[in-house]
Amino acid sequence: MNSSSNTFGSIELILAMMLSGTIGYFVISSGQAFWNVVFFRCVIGAVVLGGYAYYAGLIRREYFRRNVLLMIILGGITLVANWVFLFASFNYIPFSIATVAYHMQPLFLVITGALITKEKLSGHLLCWLALAFVGLFLIVELDLNEISALFSDEQSHDGSSALFGLLLALGAALLYTATTLVTKKVSQVPSTFVALVQVIVGVFMLLPFADFDNVPTQTSQWMDLLILGAVLTGFMYIIMYDSFQKLPTSLIALLSFIYPITALFVDHFAFSTHISLMQILGVILILLAVSAVKFNWTLSLTKKQ
Repeated sequence: MNSSSNTFGSIELILAMMLSGTIGYFVISSGQAFWNVVFFRCVIGAVVLGGYAYYAGLIRREYFRRNVLLMIILGGITLVANWVFLFASFNYIPFSIATVAYHMQPLFLVITGALITKEKLSGHLLCWLALAFVGLFLIVELDLNEISALFSDEQSHDGSSALFGLLLALGAALLYTATTLVTKKVSQVPSTFVALVQVIVGVFMLLPFADFDNVPTQTSQWMDLLILGAVLTGFMYIIMYDSFQKLPTSLIALLSFIYPITALFVDHFAFSTHISLMQILGVILILLAVSAVKFNWTLSLTKKQ
């Protein structure tokens, strides 16, 4: 893999993760139920991606080979299921706990990447990944007492619900990992075509759950859904999938932490939430870990003779 391709892929993924960090704002602003948000996201994304793919000549016969198409469809199923699992987990556990559980996916990605693609799993990489996790914990300001209360014996019913929510978030992380690895497997196919097929899969998966009796009534709500579908699905998945096909899984894993950093600042500017010094420290630790992997920094564990 040449350095220019690696650099361009890194820029694409950083931009994609920054865009991902704004999704929560538009979901809240749309005022729509989760099922409707995801359904219209897929519909609008399919229209945008389909139009672009058609005029760019990216819909070709060779991309419809059975083995390639089945792999892309599998990625679409895991992608949409990942969205469903993650949003469903919010009904059982606090957002902060779900965020930490979901962002176990970089670790899952590194481990499965090492097992499947034979990429080297070094001690240095694990150290930088651990540092990024510490930064994530600081950003979401996870309350350990809150976790303890959720799983306490005194609230067995709530504890069971919390465990279910935690499993949903971890399941979403595993599904997102699968989507990433499947996308890397079809690197010979343009990312636009891959994203198009997958959002079409999403339309059919989510159609039975869409609530057409409660569609948006205001122009601003439709604009939110349009941005979610056209920009945060269509455009974002083109550049994100293109980066997946260019970058090693280790770098993809670390750059994924740009997502919670962006979400932190979006919440601050959109909803006037306070950013603490500990959260700033978390941002610094994540950026340090990302830079370390990007520029191949190593930790010297041996003494000089």
